[in-house]
Amino acid sequence: MPFPMPPVPTPGFLYTCRLTPDGVFTFDAPAADTERVYELSPQDMGRMLTEGRLPFLPADSTALWDSIHKSAGELAPWNGDFEVRGQRTGRESWVRIHAMPRRDPDGSVNWTGLIIDITDLKSAERELRKAYQELAFHVENTPLAVIEWDGEFKVSRWNEQAERVFGWTASEVTGKGPFDWVFIHPDDVPVCQRLMGRLVSGEEPRNVTVNRNLTKAGNVVWCEWHNSVRLDDNGRMASLLSLALDITDRHNAAEALARSEARMRSALDSAKMLGWDLDLVANRWETTANFCDFHGLPVGPDYSDPENAIAAVHPDDVPSVLEGRRRAIERNEPMRYEFRGRVPTPSGFPRWFSTRGQVLRDTNGNAVRLVAVTTDITERKRAEAERATLDKQLLDAQKWESLGVLSGGVAHDFNNILTVVLGNAGLARKGLPPLSPASGYLEQIEEACRRAADLCRQLLAYTGREHAATATTADLNQLIRASAALLAVPTSKSAGVRFDLADSLPAVRADPAQVRQVLMNLVMNAAEAVGDDGGEVLVETRLFDVPVGPLGGYHLTPIPGRYVRLVVSDTGPGIPPLVQARMFDPFFTTKFAGRGLGLSAVLGIMRTYGGGIRIRTTPEHGTTVEVLWPAVAEARPVSAIPGHNTAGLALVVDDEMYVREVTASTLEELGYEPLLAGDGPTAIQLFRLYREGIRIAVIDMVMPGMSGDQLLEELRAIEPNLPAVIVSGFTDRHVIRAGTRTEFLQKPFHPEELLAVVARLLALA
Repeated sequence: MPFPMPPVPTPGFLYTCRLTPDGVFTFDAPAADTERVYELSPQDMGRMLTEGRLPFLPADSTALWDSIHKSAGELAPWNGDFEVRGQRTGRESWVRIHAMPRRDPDGSVNWTGLIIDITDLKSAERELRKAYQELAFHVENTPLAVIEWDGEFKVSRWNEQAERVFGWTASEVTGKGPFDWVFIHPDDVPVCQRLMGRLVSGEEPRNVTVNRNLTKAGNVVWCEWHNSVRLDDNGRMASLLSLALDITDRHNAAEALARSEARMRSALDSAKMLGWDLDLVANRWETTANFCDFHGLPVGPDYSDPENAIAAVHPDDVPSVLEGRRRAIERNEPMRYEFRGRVPTPSGFPRWFSTRGQVLRDTNGNAVRLVAVTTDITERKRAEAERATLDKQLLDAQKWESLGVLSGGVAHDFNNILTVVLGNAGLARKGLPPLSPASGYLEQIEEACRRAADLCRQLLAYTGREHAATATTADLNQLIRASAALLAVPTSKSAGVRFDLADSLPAVRADPAQVRQVLMNLVMNAAEAVGDDGGEVLVETRLFDVPVGPLGGYHLTPIPGRYVRLVVSDTGPGIPPLVQARMFDPFFTTKFAGRGLGLSAVLGIMRTYGGGIRIRTTPEHGTTVEVLWPAVAEARPVSAIPGHNTAGLALVVDDEMYVREVTASTLEELGYEPLLAGDGPTAIQLFRLYREGIRIAVIDMVMPGMSGDQLLEELRAIEPNLPAVIVSGFTDRHVIRAGTRTEFLQKPFHPEELLAVVARLLALA
């Protein structure tokens, strides 16, 4: 539809008329216009046509009905001027009808046309005929340019108004034909020649045309020409009278209006806007752009019908759209609402639209039209959704960081305490007689320390701060098969675990214990979800390449690259939305209390390795957990190399006194003489003094002032080949460059673990 413009008075209105194969007519036009012209409603008009009656004069004309049926049969345009008698008052008037028929698949014929009230025009013609009779008396005073042509089509009369409009005097043009001087615009010459030919031949005794003319000064002037020809008894032209009205201003205004409308359409299209006008009386609407293209709809029903057009709105948003229109109509409020489209974008994101408009009312205050603009705001909504996602990720990161600092600090201090307890228990047990009753108690202390150490490792795994230097290059399938015996006896009585492991997968960098922890957590959750319903737990591995670009649905998003994908899926009831929002929170569980860190530990482990996690769940259709392990180019398994030791000095650096003592006592078991330091500067001084005798250094990672890796860098600057053991229960994301002559030992550790690491290092020397 054209975008709503300032109202321009017009006597015409559009209508549609339908003739079904069984001879039934329906008539559709604005009720007010039908009433004004015919004094009939559109429904009465349809019934009258069906009954074979016409509101024209002469009524029931056979020729007129023949023309209607001919138009229907040949699908030819139906045009004409008709005199109308009002059905109630008997008022007589004239209409001009232009109609174009088309045939529907069911055989019905639909005329779409324009009915123009030309009563005034007919009256003007009557007056014009009267004026022709008096033309000889008034021709020089008329506002029309009056030109008379003789039988040879030469100018015989040229009034003063013609001189004023075109610039030439009568003496300059008398005796000339219309093409003997530059009078008609060159582009309009062919059309004028055809029209004049029909006049001269008598085919058209009169006509009305609009064309461009040129003035004596060369300016273009638009004229509306009313031509009338008089033929002699032999049928040859005797004279031709032309009355020309200068309509240049009117034409320029119409062109300006058309350009303005085109600019408006272009601006709306560029701004992704659709202007529309809903006729509340006729229940029809028009739009400034293609309705289907704008809303992404398939071509189908007649969307000019509001009942069909509502299909563009998402079903869940239809009530709010209708309510927005109702409030605007009933409360005279500005119409404002947003809604989703029924058809999403190609990417799957919903189409979003915003409508702003107002109600137009008649003189009685009745709502007659809704005029509005609908804007495509999909990109804005997409940006808002992405911003909300980023905000949530930022809040999650802040939450994890806060919990990580707290958990890491607790784990660090607790690991130092456990190191002292575990170390002293081990040393004490070594000093007891073989059958001492105290040995059993010390073993229980050591076992309790190990269990506490496991909990600390879970805390560090959640925070993503557990050190990954203990990881080896491993075959994920091999680690899963090694755990199969444990996974074959899940907590559920009915669920079975099935494996589908892809062949020829690349190796991954992983700590076997952490792989088992991830696998056990996921399989246990899946088995508990299946319960006793006889479902299944499936463990799969596949090669997976993460592409460049945005990824959806990941709780921990991996960077582009190659991964080995571990998938654990179940046929359980799925995860409720409220649980999904908290399933990665530490110590959150839907089971009994005290179940540990669960998925939060899995999240921390994968964060440590730079992997990814995605959980997909559907109510009553199960849950799938996908874990991505970064692949390495080739596997280089690390094997323990037994070795021997040689007595010498051992530098022990730890800010905790009791940890230093336990470490020193353990090294003495190997025959080393320990040098103890509580901080980095002291250790450097001792190393400079006893450099020649120091065989190995055992260094705590986290110390005030100078960290363990910084200290090792300083010592290696003095002695590049110094063997070193880095120990810590909390690394705070420091990257320890494990390699030749460097080993990492996780706190708390048993004395025998320290002895084994030292022996392995010195065996490489």
